[in-house]
Amino acid sequence: MNRRELLEVFARYRGNAPAVTGPSFGGRVLREVAHEPATLYNMELAYPTAVCLGLALALPDQHVYAVEGDGSMIAGMATLTTVARYAPANLVVLVVNNRSFASTGAQPTAEAAGTDLVQVARGAGIAQAVRVDDVAGVEAAFRHATTVPGPHLIVADVGPENVKTAGASQAYPFDIVEAAITFRRTLEDRGLVPTIWAV
Repeated sequence: MNRRELLEVFARYRGNAPAVTGPSFGGRVLREVAHEPATLYNMELAYPTAVCLGLALALPDQHVYAVEGDGSMIAGMATLTTVARYAPANLVVLVVNNRSFASTGAQPTAEAAGTDLVQVARGAGIAQAVRVDDVAGVEAAFRHATTVPGPHLIVADVGPENVKTAGASQAYPFDIVEAAITFRRTLEDRGLVPTIWAV
């Protein structure tokens, strides 16, 4: 399974729900697969799950999705203990596991050296943590995550990636600040958060 195949399944189950993506080219691939305005692209390393935890707690009737790389999730591993502690039923964390920091030269992550993020998450108290490695498994995991209360962590193993080809996607046609404003306005328009008036 490759990243695009994984994100195509994710996009179908996500619909237009809020999502935050991690750094690297993964967000650009998601934008090409299925752009939604309620997407905060290119969040800094280790922060997508933390940001989505806050969103999930603030929006309990709305699924919220974090899309992390394994490197970003490992950098923010302590967040899993807080996710388990507050246990938002509507939070789904998708970890795109290529076992490398692909966008900075393909250096191996701890997942490549034996760390198991599913076991880490379960040890932290997240019972709904699974590993998948093919499209059928991804489909099953998202069917489960969208019908059974979470929080959920899905570690999706993808094949090795050559950043020169996997990352050969168009640059964002907007500034990251613009994307953040669009994200906020989209949630306001849906009545999910109060409108903030500029003074």
